[in-house]
Amino acid sequence: MKTQITLQDIADRAGVSRTTVSMALRNLANLPLSTRRRIREMADALGYRPNPLVATLMSYQRAAKSERPKHLTLALILRFSRDADWPEYFSPDLLAGAMQRAVQLGYNLEQFWIGDLKMDGVRLSQMLSERAVPGLLIAPLSTPAGHLRLDWESFSTVAIGDSVVRPELHRVTSSPYKAMLLAVHELRRRGYRRMGLALEASQDARVRHQWGASFSWNQARRHPQDRVPPLVVDGTDWSERRFAAWFRRHQPEVILADDGRVLAWLGRLGLSIPQDVGFVHLWNRDTSGKCAGLYHDPPALGAAAIDLLVSLIQANDRGVPARPKVVQLEAHWVNGQTIKTRTRSRPGRSIPSRPISALAYAPIPAALVMNGSAV
Repeated sequence: MKTQITLQDIADRAGVSRTTVSMALRNLANLPLSTRRRIREMADALGYRPNPLVATLMSYQRAAKSERPKHLTLALILRFSRDADWPEYFSPDLLAGAMQRAVQLGYNLEQFWIGDLKMDGVRLSQMLSERAVPGLLIAPLSTPAGHLRLDWESFSTVAIGDSVVRPELHRVTSSPYKAMLLAVHELRRRGYRRMGLALEASQDARVRHQWGASFSWNQARRHPQDRVPPLVVDGTDWSERRFAAWFRRHQPEVILADDGRVLAWLGRLGLSIPQDVGFVHLWNRDTSGKCAGLYHDPPALGAAAIDLLVSLIQANDRGVPARPKVVQLEAHWVNGQTIKTRTRSRPGRSIPSRPISALAYAPIPAALVMNGSAV
C-alpha cells in the first residue's frame, strides 16, 4: 500500500503535467484560479502532504537560478510613503530588528512603500509572485482598525502589532494589557495611589482597547478614594484644555499617557515633574532613564516577526489562517526621571481654575517630549 502521495499521483488523477500540479499547489497566478482550486481540492482528497523542507529548498533553488541575489527575498509591506510621518506609528528600530534577523537567517528583506508605488494590491501581489517572494511582513498601519487587500493565498504572512484587523493574520505584538498591570505595580511600589490614564481614543483602539481595559479593571479593585476616571477621548476632544479640566477635577498623582505633549501641558499648569506629579510613557522609545515608562523592545518584535514568518514558509503555511497565531512579547519597565518614590500618600498639588492662556509656561526638556508609538 502506497503511503506517500506524490505530485505525479495528483497529475495522473487530474490529467495534467507534474509542473502544472506544482504551480497549482504554490498558487501561482500563471494558472487560472479555477485550475488551481480543482488541483488543490484533488490533492486534499488524495491526502497529499507537502514536505516543508523540500518546498523551502526548491524555492531557494528557483531563486538561485535567476540573476537575483542567491537568497530568498521577503517583502516588508509599509502602507506609508517613505517620507511620511510613519515614525509616529512605529519605531525605526522595529525595521532594523527585522532586517537584521532576516539577514541572520539567510534572507533579504526588501521594503515596499505602498504610498510611493503606483499600483494596487492586485498588481503588487502579481509582482511579488513573479519575483518568487514567499513571505510578507506587514508593518503597523496608521489607522487603528485597518485592512489591506492583497492576494494572501500566494504568501505566508505575518503582521506586526494589532492595527491590521482585516484579514486576521498571524501576528507578533506586545501585550499592552500586561504592560499596564506592570506599570501600575511599579508605581504602587513607589507610593503612587491616584493614577490617571490620559489617551487619545484611537491610540487605545490601535491595541484593541487593552490599555483602557487593563487600567479600568485595576481601578475597580482599588479604594474609591484612589480611583481616577480615565481620560480617553476622540481626537477632536484630545486637547490641552480638555486635559487641564480633567486634571484640575481629579488631581491624579501620576499620569500614564502615550503622548509626550502631556509633559508640556503639565508644565503650563505650573507643575513640576516629578515633584508635583509623575509621568509614565506607555510607549517609551528607549531605556535611557530620561523618562519612566514601558519599553516594548521594537528590535525584538521585528526579529520575532521574522522568526514566525520563516517558520510559516518552511511549513508551506500560506493564505489567511483559520486560526491565527499570536506571538506576544512582554514589555519592560524603565525607571526614569519623571517619577519619584513618594514617602507618604498625599493629595496632589491643587491647581487653580483659571484659563490656560493665563498659566505660566514651564519649559520641558526636549528629550522628554516624545510622540506615542505602537511598537
